[in-house]
Amino acid sequence: MSPKSVEAVLVIVDQDGAVLCDIAAGDPALPRMRFDVRWPPMDSELTDRVRRELGLTTVVLEPLDFTTVVLLAAGGARPVCADGLAWHGHDAVSGQSLVLDCRAARSRPLASDWFRPGWFERAESYIDGEIKAAGRVRLGPSRQIKHWSMSAVLRTPTDRGDLYLKAVLPRLAREPDITRYLASLRIAPFATITAISPGDRWWLAEDFGGVDGWAVSKEQRRACLTQLVMVQKETIHRGDELIAAGCVPLTLTSLADGVRSTMARDDIWRAPKLPKNLDRALTDEEADRLEALTPYLVECAERLDEAAIPATIVHRDFHPGNVVVRDDEILLHDWSFATVTNPLFDLASWLHDASEPDAVSYLDVCFASWADTVAPERMRGAWRVAKPLAAVVEMMKLIELADIVGPDHDFNWLPMTYGWGRRLLNAATDPNLTINGWRK
Repeated sequence: MSPKSVEAVLVIVDQDGAVLCDIAAGDPALPRMRFDVRWPPMDSELTDRVRRELGLTTVVLEPLDFTTVVLLAAGGARPVCADGLAWHGHDAVSGQSLVLDCRAARSRPLASDWFRPGWFERAESYIDGEIKAAGRVRLGPSRQIKHWSMSAVLRTPTDRGDLYLKAVLPRLAREPDITRYLASLRIAPFATITAISPGDRWWLAEDFGGVDGWAVSKEQRRACLTQLVMVQKETIHRGDELIAAGCVPLTLTSLADGVRSTMARDDIWRAPKLPKNLDRALTDEEADRLEALTPYLVECAERLDEAAIPATIVHRDFHPGNVVVRDDEILLHDWSFATVTNPLFDLASWLHDASEPDAVSYLDVCFASWADTVAPERMRGAWRVAKPLAAVVEMMKLIELADIVGPDHDFNWLPMTYGWGRRLLNAATDPNLTINGWRK
């Protein structure tokens, strides 16, 4: 058995609320499937496996934690081709899964529409309407590409290439407008948005192809960073336009306020270690040290303001997974978190998993790309105080998402929040920047 294999707990329900149970051992139990990956897929890869092994067509409805997922039987179908399975009421599996019992008992509204039965069919209807309006032909059913607390993504094959539907939390629905604005500057390729649903704020985009940034060479990744700097420099003095397009302003003064409120979140920093946060919560000693950094971080914001680095668009989720490399060009996508602030903050997520030698090369490339606007040594000096603040900016984003989705789905965000808390603690012990990335 692979050391990275994981067992998924499947909660397959029909439209009447009945649960598909494994009765092979006698008492009804939730079915399980093992996958040779660290986390089970919460997308069409999972539903394909369910169809092959259980003979049942489903859609992913709602992940309940990192291994437990609710799937909805398509069309309310009850037949099951596999032996040893039967439909029972929820009471038959009560007590077998804490997160499932919590789901059955909850009364608070869901933050994400796509966790509600009927959403997939409604999205399919919208896609059909837009395909018809564009004179295209659908070539097959849509597939779930991503389905979690922040977004739902479907891919639909058509006679003129695949279309992608994306739905996000309302606070992030500015992405298509920002993408269209950036495309209008004609400085680089961006996703082509073909339609936006005014009510639901879904949008459709053309498949932009290319090779995911995680799969390209180090040299190509350095080129991706150069591309980001090019886009950032083009948006200097375009702050009002960016804000009108949907970007959120983050001044260093407001960041100082954000530092204070973030460091004061005892409900986050002093939470117990639990399965929902992968037991990664901070120790009391770490929480004490983090809170004690507040004056230092406020001072960093003041010193960074004095460095007078021009504000630009900041992607705020800039990692290789949000970059594709095509034959002769690079495309940056997923601008949901786009902000107008200090451009150095985008280095935080880009250096997230970088080795120290790679971090050095990335910083050299970044500062050289800025050389015609800001001297490299001034940028390097600014990074010394921007680096800890960049970790705070990441934590602010993750805590906001945890607050939006609430206790049912904050498991997606808490482990990463604690990871950034520890990166901040490490950065604060290295004020002279002897370590360029996040790793020691």
